[in-house]
Amino acid sequence: MAAIRFRDLVKTAGTPEPKSLWTDPKNDRDFMRAVKQKRVLTVVQESKHKDFGELGFHQHPGALYFIFPKPLPAEKGRVIGIKYDLAEAGEPADILSPAELKQGAKKKVAKSFESKKDEPMVKSFEVLARRMAVLEESFTVDAHSKAEARQKAAEALETRGFDLGKAKIENEIKSVK
Repeated sequence: MAAIRFRDLVKTAGTPEPKSLWTDPKNDRDFMRAVKQKRVLTVVQESKHKDFGELGFHQHPGALYFIFPKPLPAEKGRVIGIKYDLAEAGEPADILSPAELKQGAKKKVAKSFESKKDEPMVKSFEVLARRMAVLEESFTVDAHSKAEARQKAAEALETRGFDLGKAKIENEIKSVK
């Protein structure tokens, strides 16, 4: 049983797309098509050991699956050196509840997408931003020590105004939800 490097698989079979299975894989036609075409790599993620891959589809608790664009080699072996940054980030699919599936929501969703093919999907995000105005200026303070000079400078700044037009504006995006 020979070891195969993950980056070698990427070179020969293309950049994979990660796939997590949340339901029975038999209900996912695209995934089962990839299994039949031998384009699936099972990545076993054990907490005590480094992640490794097994060619083909093997059900393991907490396993991650990579779907490659081209078929993988037929030989048996363990895939080592899993580099997650070599995989494409998959787009999450919208999740439908079992009730919506029973009501034929898939057909309704497909029709709504057909009517809006050319319109990009717009979503709302809550953004936390920090905007800071920084103005550095130099001035003289008469004092007996550095501590007293700092105190007098702080007091002077409390009463003194400043021109925002001369300030350097810094913008920072803290989070997007």
